[in-house]
Amino acid sequence: MRAAIIGGDKRMLYAAKAFYDSGFEVMLAAFDGLSSLCGISITDPLTAAGRADFIVLPLPCVKGGRLNAPYSRETIPIEGILTVAREKPIFCGMRERLNTQRPGIYDYAAREDFAYQNAVLTAEGALELAMRVYEGSVFGAKALVCGMGRIGRILAQYLHALGAQVTVAARKAGDRAYAEALGYHAIDYSFKEKYDFDLVFNTVPARVLGARELRLFKDDVVLIDLASLPGGIDMTAATARELSAIHALSLPAKCAPASAGRIIKETIIKMIKEEDGGKEEDRLCADGVVLHL
Repeated sequence: MRAAIIGGDKRMLYAAKAFYDSGFEVMLAAFDGLSSLCGISITDPLTAAGRADFIVLPLPCVKGGRLNAPYSRETIPIEGILTVAREKPIFCGMRERLNTQRPGIYDYAAREDFAYQNAVLTAEGALELAMRVYEGSVFGAKALVCGMGRIGRILAQYLHALGAQVTVAARKAGDRAYAEALGYHAIDYSFKEKYDFDLVFNTVPARVLGARELRLFKDDVVLIDLASLPGGIDMTAATARELSAIHALSLPAKCAPASAGRIIKETIIKMIKEEDGGKEEDRLCADGVVLHL
């Protein structure tokens, strides 16, 4: 079975290798300057899409209306890939960015199992970043985690295990009660008093730390925003106060691309196997042929 890995960052290089190591014939495209990678064929996007049985696009699949391909010297219109792919299955991250109703496009990033595994890598990357920029020890540090979603829960657990004094900010009373049951402090987002947090991590994709809230933090606090753009920390206000603030995006690609690529491959394999066991009309097809592993 032929897989086309088209575009993306270092995660996709490792995803390509993971498919190759599992016995797939792999074609890699939109990585200009790369002449070889194991036994993987290096080609152009349209050739890869035309020859493959299924196509894998990156996370996110599109940036600025073009294929997300930071290692390509040229911008690549996504429409050409979709046209050449015809009815072949396409796996991608953030499917909504493709802006098409074409059937047979599957979003691996929308799955819970992928999201939790990716959250682990994000939490690890956040810790590595904090240890690099914070001049104190995580042990004993006063840390605030905004949000009790996947990343927030895992990050709070890691910080607590390292000996930090963890406070969780959450909107829902149930989430605050859950945090307290795990031994953390819990607050809501009203932020009515002065705080002496050493580390603040935001995981909420909405503005929760604006100029008013930031005035309540001490001058040497380290702020790390893990939320997707535009983020939850007012970076303009943080800069005005000369606070140490970092918007850390795509941490899995930066801190653990090998693991991130393997997770993409394993998730896609599970998707194919799950659909192959379903109803005929729900199976993953390449030019009318069901993909069997």
